[in-house]
Amino acid sequence: MQPNELVTRVILPKSSAGYRGIYRKLRIRGSIDYPLAGVAVAMKRSNGHIEDLRMAITAVNPAPTLVKGIDSILNGATVTDQIAESIGELAARTATSALTPEYRREMIRVFTKRAVLDLLATDH
Repeated sequence: MQPNELVTRVILPKSSAGYRGIYRKLRIRGSIDYPLAGVAVAMKRSNGHIEDLRMAITAVNPAPTLVKGIDSILNGATVTDQIAESIGELAARTATSALTPEYRREMIRVFTKRAVLDLLATDH
């Protein structure tokens, strides 16, 4: 898209029919707060069985990331607490963010130093 363009509609393929989804995010404040971590799950069921389950995680990698390997965990089984736990562990291993509180504090230090030095360099 160009900077002056606007999305006016989204057309989904027929193959996406039957999916249901949910998004959960970890945040400190209300719903408008940016997530510290997010999980999006889309599931398609057929005759009581899971036909497809896809999952993406947000805010814990440089970009939203699809979690791969869920099919090998499901392997035609019905979702139980144990299988859901295994999928959660897979998602946790997929998260690669270095955004620990220590890292965030360090980046505040670095960005503050850079900002002050940049201001000093332009003050003539």
